[in-house]
Amino acid sequence: MKITLNLSRHCIETESRCIYEESIKQYFKAPDSKRPELEEKIEGLRNFLEYTDFNHLRSRHQALAGGSGGEVAIHLIGGDLFEIEIDGALYKPQKK
Repeated sequence: MKITLNLSRHCIETESRCIYEESIKQYFKAPDSKRPELEEKIEGLRNFLEYTDFNHLRSRHQALAGGSGGEVAIHLIGGDLFEIEIDGALYKPQKK
């Protein structure tokens, strides 16, 4: 699952947390047919937020510190596996 991030106002951690919280709100309003997709998104974001070393990410990749106009996305592969796409290049984030 690919989640596109808008880092023009927030860093990667804050934007991911906002999407996570919004997804939880959507889950309780969604019809049953949409819930499995939202469950996958919520679980993936929860793992991403729990296991990623955000200080390391922000220090290594300026685009992830926020205030950038670059293209950034999280690829949720499954479980605690994910990659970050920055302007088309994929990176495996360091875990805590």
